[in-house]
Amino acid sequence: MHKEQVISQMKEMHLSTMANAFVTRLQNGDHNELSHEEFVALLVEDEYTERHNRRLARMIARANFKPEQACFENINYSPLRGFDKKTLLQFSTDTWIKNAQNIIITGPTGSGKTYIAEAIGLQAIKLGYSALKIRYRLLFEQINNAKGVGMYLKYLKKLSLVKVLIIDDFAMNQIQQEDLSNLMDVIEERDQNGPLIITTQIPITKWHQKLPDPTIADAICDRLVHRAVKINLEGESMRKQRQKISPK
Repeated sequence: MHKEQVISQMKEMHLSTMANAFVTRLQNGDHNELSHEEFVALLVEDEYTERHNRRLARMIARANFKPEQACFENINYSPLRGFDKKTLLQFSTDTWIKNAQNIIITGPTGSGKTYIAEAIGLQAIKLGYSALKIRYRLLFEQINNAKGVGMYLKYLKKLSLVKVLIIDDFAMNQIQQEDLSNLMDVIEERDQNGPLIITTQIPITKWHQKLPDPTIADAICDRLVHRAVKINLEGESMRKQRQKISPK
């Protein structure tokens, strides 16, 4: 079989990366000192790696993370921030995901809550799990829109299929009674399916004061806080620190 025919068949089977690698590796002479099995294995690895990277890119895009793409390697582990590297090391494996262990990240504005949440979410994606970040206010806008067109249950199901759901800026807006019921629906629909990551400026001890119905507040706090890993960020705003070191 001619080389051109092999390349054509690879592309017809949607193995374009393998086809391109086949041409490139032949031109570079990669096949000269390899057995047929080793050469084929290299081509398969090229195709697999490219597909894996494309899938990873799609999952990150769907996660709604910021363009700078937070990651563990770029986190500032200064002791003044109230946590250390060991705190985040537990999220480098998927044990917490399998155990549906929630994470609550509190701290003042600019302290890096969202960045750390996204870094944890990115690590989850690298481990093969889906993730989604949504702002608290937008969550309820989408819920109300879904209710308006009779798609509420479908929307809840969609959220439940996300393995790691990040709710950013929790309870930062006035909370209505109906919001509590909706939030309870989201939590119960996800129960044991996957963890929630909550970021908020509101200390956990003050959550009850923000939630209008004490009974539902108890249920929500119990489900969110029970067994959750709590990270309380301290120190000067990270935004202010970046401004200090940036050129004027």
